[in-house]
Amino acid sequence: MGRPEKPLDPGEGPVQRFASELRALRSDAGSPTYRSMACRAHYSPTALAQAAAGDRLPSLAVVVAFARACGGNPDEWQQRWSQAAEESAAFRDDDVALSPYRGLERFESEQRHLFFGRDRVVDSLLDLIRTKRFAALSGPSGSGKSSLLRAGLLPVLRDAARCAGHPVTVHLITPGPRPATTYEQLLSPGADDPERWIVVDESHELGTPVPDLDERLRFVELLVAARRPESRLRVVLNLRPDFLWWCPRRTPWLDALTDCTVRMPGMTSAELREAIVRPAAAAGLAVERDLTARLIDDFLGQPTMLPMLSNALLRVWCRRRGRVLTLADYEETGGVRGALATTAEEVFDRLCARQRLTARRVLRRFVAPDENRSYVRRPVRPSELRAFEDRETRPVLNTLVGARLVTLGENSAELTHDAVISESPRLRRWLEEDRERLLHHRYLTEAAGAWQELGHDECDLYRGKRLAIAESLFLSCQEPDELTGLEREFLTASRHAQGHRHAA
Repeated sequence: MGRPEKPLDPGEGPVQRFASELRALRSDAGSPTYRSMACRAHYSPTALAQAAAGDRLPSLAVVVAFARACGGNPDEWQQRWSQAAEESAAFRDDDVALSPYRGLERFESEQRHLFFGRDRVVDSLLDLIRTKRFAALSGPSGSGKSSLLRAGLLPVLRDAARCAGHPVTVHLITPGPRPATTYEQLLSPGADDPERWIVVDESHELGTPVPDLDERLRFVELLVAARRPESRLRVVLNLRPDFLWWCPRRTPWLDALTDCTVRMPGMTSAELREAIVRPAAAAGLAVERDLTARLIDDFLGQPTMLPMLSNALLRVWCRRRGRVLTLADYEETGGVRGALATTAEEVFDRLCARQRLTARRVLRRFVAPDENRSYVRRPVRPSELRAFEDRETRPVLNTLVGARLVTLGENSAELTHDAVISESPRLRRWLEEDRERLLHHRYLTEAAGAWQELGHDECDLYRGKRLAIAESLFLSCQEPDELTGLEREFLTASRHAQGHRHAA
């Protein structure tokens, strides 16, 4: 027999009331065990038990599965879930607005009093701005670059501008679709104009290749011109890693850009402690010592997981009892893995049916099956990600990156954490349903890469049964964007070579 569920007070809020209703549904069905329900629902017993725990609102998919396992009407429970989600959002708005933690949102200048742990990076950028007039901040997505620029660096620059002794204006800009055209005048001050200090954030547009690559390259040339001694610009650029994937390798200013780059380091244990404890102190709260130690243990050496740290602390804040944030509250939220699982389900629920199919296809690229019928994270090369540049796929990939489920690094992209695979019931179900396709796709990716590296030798092409399997899975499929250009070229060459052999 499992442990008894903790008592719930339906009057405490919409999440608790909804959990009570789920428990009542299960009771009316004869109180089946969560293990027996899992066989019918195709979700883990843990996911079903958490749905009725009252700690957080479960995803719609889990609720529908829970209802079906207990003989409930899925349409009715979808309506109940929608109402609970709306009430829960309104119920939490005021509380979240007062939180000293930002969750998955970035810090803004207004939160400078809550931003801690990044002084050494701010000092490095200030040193480059003073000595070389230009600095680029580089690091993987999820490492906190935007928060550092907005809440760490920008307020310092504004303070310095007021004390500069000569006219200075400070500007925060985002590139947009036509950055050179939009900002050419701002980035070209005359001799009589005030000096301009420019912070460039949200540079993800710079990571998009053709058709506007020339416009983007011209924009960066305008920024790098700040290095000239006579320039009246000083510039800090948030350099998103995937920009360098598309950037022509012989661009004249590339060396200058690299020479002035600060790479975002992982936070030390002391810096993590500041980021955990000092925002709470600013709000008049304390963080239990055991919770601080656990968070440092969970997040030290995980430089792309900082938004998840803030998100975990926000969840603990929302569960707080009194003025102390406790380890018990953190564990009840599911910790890092629980936060990732909840985030994944929330993202999938927000996507429309067509976008979910796209997400399923995109996420397969980041996973490889292993010999134990499990799955592991797989780094994806920039050349493979070019398959995701169409109008339907790129926005879904950006959504996954924005939700911190996928991390863009300087040389590859990958899932943020193993828990994205292990703790997301929907992704696990997709992977199980697609296992054969996934296994053969990984074979194809490696074979095509080897064929290219070895000079397109015909001996490395597919033939016979392996070619027949690949043709049936990929060349006649309903997902034409699933393959990269290289993979499709490899299969086409394999078909032609086999045709020539048969003709001979």
